[in-house]
Amino acid sequence: MKRQTFGLHPLKERLVTTSPESVARREYTVGVIMALPLGSVQVAVVSFIAYTLATVALGLRFWSRALLKLPLRSADYMIILAMINASGAVAVFLAAGFAAGLGVHEKELLANDPAKFSLHLKLFVPAQLLWAAANTCNKISILFLYTNLFPGKKFARICYSIIGISAAYFVSVFLETFLLCTPAAYNWDKSIPGGVCHNQNLAYLLAGITNLVVDAIVVVLPMPKLFGLQMNMTKRISIAGMFSLGGFICIISLLRVLWLNSWDLDDLTYTVTPGAIYSVLEPTLGIVNACLPTIKPAIKRVLPTKSFDQPSTRAGTLGSANSKNSNRKSLYTTGFAAHTFQPLDDDVPLTNIRGGCS
Repeated sequence: MKRQTFGLHPLKERLVTTSPESVARREYTVGVIMALPLGSVQVAVVSFIAYTLATVALGLRFWSRALLKLPLRSADYMIILAMINASGAVAVFLAAGFAAGLGVHEKELLANDPAKFSLHLKLFVPAQLLWAAANTCNKISILFLYTNLFPGKKFARICYSIIGISAAYFVSVFLETFLLCTPAAYNWDKSIPGGVCHNQNLAYLLAGITNLVVDAIVVVLPMPKLFGLQMNMTKRISIAGMFSLGGFICIISLLRVLWLNSWDLDDLTYTVTPGAIYSVLEPTLGIVNACLPTIKPAIKRVLPTKSFDQPSTRAGTLGSANSKNSNRKSLYTTGFAAHTFQPLDDDVPLTNIRGGCS
């Protein structure tokens, strides 16, 4: 005889008609989620979404290179390193949420489970280093991409200088992590007699500001080159918009700086939640931003719409006999400009830049 479930709430009806094993699994899952503090749930949800976007963008990037049969360049190796470090950072923040009391008030955590507080402090060290490493690799990848897209000694020197600044920034974060507290183990073991930490808030704030400034420079750097392209304004703005999506990363960096300025280290396990979210979003969406200029060949394969197949206007090749064009540079369609300047594919139209070589 069919089980009668008239008048039951839809959820209750489903529970009645499912097996005891399914009910047990569902109740266990709900129990785990309900047991987590809100901050941990927020970090987990943001991590899942942002990490998925980064993974998809990276996959499309390398699929595009495979479609065009292009070798890996420095920008590609750096974005791989960025993904490795971002994966580590996301894993650490998830561990802090699921096993180390992220989102719980410090006094409550110390009273009920001091081991979790100790684990939280231990996880903070790799989280900071992995976050800084992922962001640094993102910036360096984008800067290497700039040097491929816009050949020119002066512009390349600027890019390499910023690469040096980015690398120096990571070194400073590394040193800061282990030198702010004496002894270094006092970072995670507050029971060490005589241990002390010096100006942590100020150091973290200055590091965040430096990161924001470098982010802004990386976003602004290619704009004069992009607006020098010989194409209609709509196309010019769309390409500039693609590159300037890094501005959204700058907003995240700014929000992180504002949070650092008001971070209460006396209740760090609870007040760290916004910072954890920003620290997940910045490197993962940074990977998306770094991959966007390179993924159109794969997008064309997935979505072969007419808009992707519109013919583009090609300019003469570099080194033409026409002296008027001999010093111009080309922006290749895929985002993978080759130093030998072979035509590749129509991702960004191949056009000339006004003003000659820099």
